[in-house]
Amino acid sequence: MKKVILLLAVVMTLASCDLDGYGPSVESNGVEVFYKPDSIKEQAQRFSVMMDTMGYGENGTASFQILKDSIVNIKMVAVDQYHTDKSLDYSFNAVALLAQMQIFENDDVQMHLTDDRFNIVRSLDVVGK
Repeated sequence: MKKVILLLAVVMTLASCDLDGYGPSVESNGVEVFYKPDSIKEQAQRFSVMMDTMGYGENGTASFQILKDSIVNIKMVAVDQYHTDKSLDYSFNAVALLAQMQIFENDDVQMHLTDDRFNIVRSLDVVGK
């Protein structure tokens, strides 16, 4: 019986860990936002709602990761086409600008296009205060 309880405790501990390293997440209608540190949870939720309002996530899950250190880094999982195609950069920079103006007012914000594991493929301009 003790082995079962110990095994259950280990499984629960592992299940609660951030094994992928993306951080905890929030979601709004198909827009999932992982975030670090924990202190920006409310801002991550607001960002998720903002992106949902703009139509992201309508055709499947749209994934973002927000990391805050000296600036706010918004990583967006993008289809391979936009790893090199710059035709939508204006729109992606507009997202960063809106996030900076409405959610992260006191911080610089930079949008990054990533693969499906949040590895940065291309970085866009920093939007400043």
